[in-house]
Amino acid sequence: MFHTSLSLSTSIAAILSLHVAQAQNSTIFSNPCDALLSTNLSNRILLPSSPLYEPQVQSYWATNARLHPWCFFLPQTTQELATAIATLSSINSNGTEDWHIAVRSGGHSYPGSNNIIKGLTIDFNYMNASSYNASTKLASIQPGGRWKNVYTDLLHTANVTVTGGRDGDVGVAGFLLGGGNSYYSGKNGFACDTVVNYEVVLANGTVVQANAYENGDLYRALKGGGMNFGIVTRFDVLAMPAVDLAYGQHVMVADYSNDVIDAVIDFTEHAESTPMDHLFALYMHSPGSSDVIVAVRVNTEGNLNTKSFEGITSIPAVKESWETMSLADAANASQIASGTMNTGFTLTFLDDASVMRKAKLLMDGLITTLSARIGPDAFMTQIVYQPLPEYYGVLDQTKGGNMLGFDRNGGNAILWVAGVGILGDNTTAFAIAEAELMAVVAELKEFTEKESKLVEFVYLNYADKSQDPLGSYGPENLAFMREVAARYDPKGWWQRMVPGGFKLARVGM
Repeated sequence: MFHTSLSLSTSIAAILSLHVAQAQNSTIFSNPCDALLSTNLSNRILLPSSPLYEPQVQSYWATNARLHPWCFFLPQTTQELATAIATLSSINSNGTEDWHIAVRSGGHSYPGSNNIIKGLTIDFNYMNASSYNASTKLASIQPGGRWKNVYTDLLHTANVTVTGGRDGDVGVAGFLLGGGNSYYSGKNGFACDTVVNYEVVLANGTVVQANAYENGDLYRALKGGGMNFGIVTRFDVLAMPAVDLAYGQHVMVADYSNDVIDAVIDFTEHAESTPMDHLFALYMHSPGSSDVIVAVRVNTEGNLNTKSFEGITSIPAVKESWETMSLADAANASQIASGTMNTGFTLTFLDDASVMRKAKLLMDGLITTLSARIGPDAFMTQIVYQPLPEYYGVLDQTKGGNMLGFDRNGGNAILWVAGVGILGDNTTAFAIAEAELMAVVAELKEFTEKESKLVEFVYLNYADKSQDPLGSYGPENLAFMREVAARYDPKGWWQRMVPGGFKLARVGM
């Protein structure tokens, strides 16, 4: 059921991969692309001369993530990836060569975390399949899947679904390895808590399974630990019958900000009694348009008569929808717009109206500042308030626990994320916007600390590169992750060779 031991064929293949890599090491490669081109993986390499190379670069959602690596490597199987990793680790076992590796699932983390200039980018664009095993009731999902396609495939082939991303274009691997806040989190906890087994390629090219029965420490560390232990090539997750959602967007003018904040707090305080309901509020500023607030509300049982959202629906709307639809359709309705230079930060604080109103005032000030400094038509902004009820931490513990340390929050909380998108490729404007947003985050953090409302938890999937989500999980979880990383990657190869994402070696730096 859980693939609790390495198959003989997999073991032999891994050994052969290592022998191939060792043989290749007799030829000195200074370029990782050359090393892979010398193997049987040459048809998986995209060089800059390929007509497919530039479209691959342009497929990143943020323009400042559209970097140009020396080559892309697009594996189609776990064994192809294992061979590649064995080859790359053999020619640069100590991480001393002047090149690095990036790994991309969907590419929605902070720009630069999943692409690279001086080195090779592993892109899982072709490892995107989803399947369902009726006997185990598990869905097996490859890392390159996008949630809109995962939901569609599982719905059409087996009439089941899984606890996954709300934005249809987000990639599977990053979302699950960072925790995963979902429409179903009120009932199932974070999405990482629904993973039953991980298939993982380690730094020496070995393929292992990690679950409650085998490599249990690795299994637990991967629940929120990010890309610090290996590359996951398959997630086996708990599936459930597909039921249409009740889904809607309640669009309001920005003048109702205080009312929306009060409604979000009220929902958060009562969320445990209605775990099938989900709500978050987006404050959106775009050039040439009036500022609006969009409340997204969902009932995962398709109940159009739920009373949980009355605090929101009592506020006058300029536009409103509320209907039943599949999770696949809801994911398609919630995709993030692409084509801007993006920067974003996150904080978590207790569900306090004064803090939430302070956050809104600071963002209003940011809009005024950026309008003056870079022009009112050069940017857009967004802030999001997402309820994080305290009982989520209890749910996590009943499912075996994860790395997030959410049980340490000490109360019902709000997950806040703020972002700025620069229209066009104005790097000067982007630098100004990033610095100004960083100042807003620092001021809001200082305010919440003074009010004793700051929660230590930093959500990895929303964090900027300057933030420290792994350190926010608490000293015990941090120590545990470091022990696991040392056990499965004793040379620290992932820490040195894959600089993107959040690395244990950089915690506290």
